[in-house]
Amino acid sequence: MRLRSIHRRHFLATGLVAVGGAAMASVGHSQGMPVIKIAASRNAAAPVWNLSNISERFGFKVEMAVLFTYAEQARAAQTGQTNSATCGIDTMATVADQGITNLRYIAADQYGGQNLVMKTGVNPAKWSDLEGKTIGVVPGTWARVMFFIAAKEGGADLSKIKVTNVSVGATAQEALRRGDVDGVVLFTPQCDQLVVAGIGHYPEKLDIGSSSLGCANSGLLATTELLADKTLSTNLMKAYLASMDEIRDPAVFTRLVTSLTAVSADVAALSLKNQIFSEKIDVKAIVGAAKLGTEYGFTKSDTSGKVEALIDFGPLMAASGKSREELTGPPPEAAKLVRR
Repeated sequence: MRLRSIHRRHFLATGLVAVGGAAMASVGHSQGMPVIKIAASRNAAAPVWNLSNISERFGFKVEMAVLFTYAEQARAAQTGQTNSATCGIDTMATVADQGITNLRYIAADQYGGQNLVMKTGVNPAKWSDLEGKTIGVVPGTWARVMFFIAAKEGGADLSKIKVTNVSVGATAQEALRRGDVDGVVLFTPQCDQLVVAGIGHYPEKLDIGSSSLGCANSGLLATTELLADKTLSTNLMKAYLASMDEIRDPAVFTRLVTSLTAVSADVAALSLKNQIFSEKIDVKAIVGAAKLGTEYGFTKSDTSGKVEALIDFGPLMAASGKSREELTGPPPEAAKLVRR
């Protein structure tokens, strides 16, 4: 397999624009309340989506903008279409590489929740067993990069793995069902849906979260304009923590995710089992991802010395009353998600 950096760089070119073209997102108002606009995809990033249900208790409203990739979501925030967005562990490396100055990483969201699914009947016992197999990946995603890192560190020769691009949803499902691919790398709840349907399974010893970067997944970023309003940004984090606490209840999670993504309750249950929600920011993973940017094609330069300055613990510290050290991840329970 040849790592084709054009995929991620294409997303960079279309997903984030140079800082000179950035617009500052103004916080709107509705019925006397500020309105925070958040860009996110329709996945199981439940604490973010649940904000709409509880934000008014904290003095603001939320409007959600549905965009598929983290790059598109970050662009929406950077260019003033939204005030906040969900993002990946690699997003801040991209932001630093492009010289973008108006975005900050303010909280973690998911650990786990994305993985390799093998076709039923295909049972690799070690990473090198994937050599000669065809694996479907979604271009421009952190899950794709995590797969490459885990497979390489696990002893596989990446040049011998046949990698093909797939789209999320029916395309990936049919490709696996027909045997066009031996496995796919997806994120929750799509990966869990394949397992519940009996089309695929999670290989016992092959988990993309087993890499040296761990299983940190998504987070939340905000614009510097939003962060300049200390009261509003603190209230956002207070609501976010309350939302995260609510969503850990299986009944609340299932109700939200089945409504949001139209998956079954069984799929929602497996999704919840395969991830945890935590606000704790895995700084080590963010820096580690930045070091690998040039190798895996999502940056043109090593930005590992720049990304930590793009993390703002301030609102989370103010909302939680905890120190930066206490809010630095990963949380201990994240390690229990990983099959080794």
